[in-house]
This record gives sequence, C-alpha cells and structure tokens, in this order.
Amino acid sequence: MEVIANGLLFGLLLCVLIGPVFFALIQNAIEKGFFAGLFMAIGIALSDAFYIVVTYLGISQLTENPKFNMWLGGVGGAIMLIFGVFYLFKPVPKQGLKQLHQESTKWFQQILKGFFLNGVNPFVLFFWIGIVSKVTIDFAYTTNEAITFFVVLVATVFTVDLIKSHFAVKLSTIVTPRFIKIMNRVVGIALILFSIRLFTFVVEGL
Repeated sequence: MEVIANGLLFGLLLCVLIGPVFFALIQNAIEKGFFAGLFMAIGIALSDAFYIVVTYLGISQLTENPKFNMWLGGVGGAIMLIFGVFYLFKPVPKQGLKQLHQESTKWFQQILKGFFLNGVNPFVLFFWIGIVSKVTIDFAYTTNEAITFFVVLVATVFTVDLIKSHFAVKLSTIVTPRFIKIMNRVVGIALILFSIRLFTFVVEGL
C-alpha cells in the first residue's frame, strides 16, 4: 500500500506541473474533442514510460555500489532542487490557454503529437532521473516494487489527463494566472522537500 500511495502522490505531483504539455492537452481537447485528448494522453504516457524504462534500467544496475548511490543521491537531489526553485519562482503567463494550429484528428497523429511534445522536452528526462533517484536511493524499492510504483504513477497521470480532456472547456476558464501561480508554488515546495531528503541520505553516508 505504501508503494501505491507513493505512486499516487508522485503521479498527482506530475499532473500539476504547469508546462507546454498541460496547455497543449487541454487546448487540443477543446479544439478537436475528447478523443483527440485521449489519444494525445496515450502518447504522453508512452513517452513517460519510455523515459522511465531507459532511466531505471540505466541506473538500477549500478545501485549496488555505495559510492554510486551517494553520487546518484546528490545528482537526484540537485535536479529536484533546481526544478523546485524553478517552479517556485517561475513567471506566470498573463494570458490563458495558448492557441494552437488546427491539425488532423487522426488517432495515430495525436499519439505521436503527445509522445514527441512530451519527449523532446529535456526537462522531462531530468525530472525522471530525479524520480528514479528517489525510488532507488530513498525508498530503496525492489524491482517489483519499483514497477508497481511507476505503473501507478503513469496510470494516475493518464487518468488525470483524461479528466482534463473531458472537462477541457471548463478547465480553460479555471486555469487563470492565479491558479498557475498557486500550482507552481505547491510543486516547487514539494520538489524542494524531496531534494532535502535525498541530500540527507548523502550526508548520512559520508
């Protein structure tokens, strides 16, 4: 239950990250309907899953080395701290949802759109490095526990993305500059707290 709860927590945290994908998903659903948002959400989930597999497989093989764990904890903590400070002081746009160009509603194109829009953002990779560091170093999950954690996390993000698509029109009026500012502050503080926990691991290992 703890693994599932943590997966839900980090999934919800990822859901409130206010970035290009957040706006693009809502705007896509507004312009082309729920299913356009659905297929785009599938692409986003596939992109996240790809980064998780690549990052976890690349890191988990080296976690038996205590020195590597300390190094990973420091890097992961630094990444989370940078993200936390960035979101804490991130400028708030003065306007609402950004208008996008009309595109085809074919399902495969929408999946590719979600996959690449999320995947080409280098911050996504760095974010997942931070999360994998948290899982392998702080939580010390086994492989099966890590799989459960990431499945719950991605499923949570995907489910919330579907909810965003369903209520796209209403969300377009809710996502005001004030709302974005509050969400950025919440995410920033949470990431800073997670980074402190990883730094604590490094200090204890010295």
